[in-house]
Amino acid sequence: MLRKLSVEQCPVICRKPYRFVFLGISILVALAWLVQPGRVAAQQRNSSAQAVATEFSSQYFPQNLPSARLSAHFPGTWTTYASSPERNAVFTLPQNAPAQLRRGVNWRFAGAGALPLNALPLNGNILTTAYSVGMPVGVSVVKGIAYVGSDNGYTYALNAVTGKLIWAHYGWNMTMSNPLVVDGRVYVTTGSAYFNYANTMLYLEGKRPTRGPGLNSMYALDARTGRQIWVYRFAGEAMPTAAYEDGFLYIGTGDGHVYKLNAATGKPEWISDIASFVSMSSAVLSHKYLFLGGTHPNFFYALDKKTGKIAWKMTLPKLVATGMGDCTPAYADGLVIQEATIDTGDPHAPVANVLLALDANTGKIVWQKRFAKGSVPPAMKTATPMIAGNRVYEGSPVTGDYYAIDLKTGRQLWQLHLGAQIRAGAALADGVLYLPYKSGDIAAIRAADGTLLSNYHIGGAFGPSSPVIVGGTLYVSNIYGWVLAMPLSEIRGSARAPAQTSRAR
Repeated sequence: MLRKLSVEQCPVICRKPYRFVFLGISILVALAWLVQPGRVAAQQRNSSAQAVATEFSSQYFPQNLPSARLSAHFPGTWTTYASSPERNAVFTLPQNAPAQLRRGVNWRFAGAGALPLNALPLNGNILTTAYSVGMPVGVSVVKGIAYVGSDNGYTYALNAVTGKLIWAHYGWNMTMSNPLVVDGRVYVTTGSAYFNYANTMLYLEGKRPTRGPGLNSMYALDARTGRQIWVYRFAGEAMPTAAYEDGFLYIGTGDGHVYKLNAATGKPEWISDIASFVSMSSAVLSHKYLFLGGTHPNFFYALDKKTGKIAWKMTLPKLVATGMGDCTPAYADGLVIQEATIDTGDPHAPVANVLLALDANTGKIVWQKRFAKGSVPPAMKTATPMIAGNRVYEGSPVTGDYYAIDLKTGRQLWQLHLGAQIRAGAALADGVLYLPYKSGDIAAIRAADGTLLSNYHIGGAFGPSSPVIVGGTLYVSNIYGWVLAMPLSEIRGSARAPAQTSRAR
């Protein structure tokens, strides 16, 4: 039984309350001292997080969302680079579509740090410009919204009719991919083109390196608000565009692995070690395999989509630089089309592009076409092939020539010399090819015979940014940090260049 103690019966501390208070304060101070480093670290983390959130805030402007009436006339999903395995991102509109969309809209959006289109590159270097502020790979246009990644770390969502910013998400590294858009989500990947010192030494010693220091990620974002749903981190860069199919995402990265991720959760279904790091080779899917190129060692791979096991791989002699790992392949009719760069042995013209058609089931070369040799181009040394009907259309970064090739036989149909480096694929609409290239121009080329109809000068420069056509509008981004929307009639009607006929062979 508890009994109440009198003051006289209490310990000394009870009879001197101030001593109790002093002791309590002392204990609290001691405990605070003991936990001080953790508490301060936590405060610093919270303070840093708040500062970073202020500096790199995600932005959302719901008033700039497109109307449902106009959104209904745009593509509903975007599941692979340039929207399809053939890489021809063209979407026609019915005659009852709004006249505004059939005529084409016209706007320009400058991302953070964008350079004026008539300015010189940063430090006089086009690569510095591209890797700082560029939007090198192009846009995805879904339900009235144009999504684009930038090397300044942001992914932007823009009203495809007005060009106004809807939201921006900061990803802590370069974004060199087409955002994928499926089921109300946007999937964005990040990474950088660099090696740190340790991995540079591994590369020079012929050992296996990992490319891409920094935070290499795949983000799942809400398509309307940009809110982050999940994130998956990679050991190496994730610069290529992923491919989506049946609830899964496929991507090769700079750590020498190919990943199959659950699109709902971001959790891996399998991770396949191919040893080669993947530079900019965005995967393309057939009914059974996924195809992509890798570097060091230089191979082109087919992986089983269910298991991740390598079904076949192939290579070429005398591959240079990133070899197979830069080109994003195209696929149609059982053929995989891939471009690579080889050493010619000529000191005055040391490299040439080679276009390959591979049997999708076996990896055997069905045909190959070696383009003209020339000087080593800066940065990416391959272009993106585009398939339309029974033809392949492909550019040469080495010589600035553009080609039409028979898909089944590899026979050259025509060749057009544009001069500046070509790294993008074209979009083919109503018999006209629209092709952005390095000089900051968009060429309009008659697909039947390769005649140059017009050369529309934008300014800045274009990298591997394949254009998108919806109705009467062409959408494209460039390495000066701009997204551009312009009517096709404006490009075709340009008189800035005389009609030029290609050489048929």
